[in-house]
Amino acid sequence: MAVEVTTESIRHDLREELARILYCDVDEISDDDSFVELGLDSVLGLEFLVVLNSRLSLTENIDVVYDHPTLARLTDHVWGVLSARAIDA
Repeated sequence: MAVEVTTESIRHDLREELARILYCDVDEISDDDSFVELGLDSVLGLEFLVVLNSRLSLTENIDVVYDHPTLARLTDHVWGVLSARAIDA
């Protein structure tokens, strides 16, 4: 059975991974907090990106974290990439 990926599941997974990387509670991460405000620097950003690409079979580069600097915006971007890929398949 295939696992359904939704915007909520993406947001949930990204929030949990951010919390792990930043050593904080998931409740401390708002959808609209900037990654920089949360303490995500370039090294932690790369760690976050590796997990993002691995979990969702993506090939995004580090610019995606800076171009979509909040959980809400990154989730929307990832959803768009995954939706386009599904349409192309």
